[in-house]
Amino acid sequence: MTHKTISTSLTSIEEELKVLKAQLHSLAKPVKKNHSFTDMEGIWKGKVDFVFEEIQQARINLRNTL
Repeated sequence: MTHKTISTSLTSIEEELKVLKAQLHSLAKPVKKNHSFTDMEGIWKGKVDFVFEEIQQARINLRNTL
């Protein structure tokens, strides 16, 4: 094998390793809970003036569009 062939093979293996590491990293992430719109009430508390009924209406509108 020539130097160029070995170098090309090594580069190819390194790129494959990067892909495998990325796949492993994505599998290692914990599954996040899907939050509903009403869960956001606590996030916005004291920052924006709206009432629970507005949240409920937005939740119903979102559900109808999906």
